[in-house]
Amino acid sequence: MVAEPVLDISRLSAGLFVEYLGPTESGPDVTMVHAGDAEPLCDRLWHGHPGAISEPVPQHVLVTWVGLEEAVASFAVGFSCDDQGSYRGLGVLSARDFETRRTRILDGKPPTG
Repeated sequence: MVAEPVLDISRLSAGLFVEYLGPTESGPDVTMVHAGDAEPLCDRLWHGHPGAISEPVPQHVLVTWVGLEEAVASFAVGFSCDDQGSYRGLGVLSARDFETRRTRILDGKPPTG
């Protein structure tokens, strides 16, 4: 499973498969859900976590992360591009790698390993 390069603004589009390139994060800031919503399937945003871009607004890209669909990480945490048009926190994934990592997350495992 080899990720493609860091996301560039020229590839920004809804539905694009991406991976989280930051450090593994857990806790209420990542997984807090709206009152009354179901608990997230996953308890953290892993380095390498798969997701799909849901809102491709250049200065606040939202990603729906697998297992964290109703969590803060998916509906409130956005990514901005740098001066060169790169989103350093997001890497592009192939459909195959996305599905492999998605399956691992839903099985309660880290996305890579």
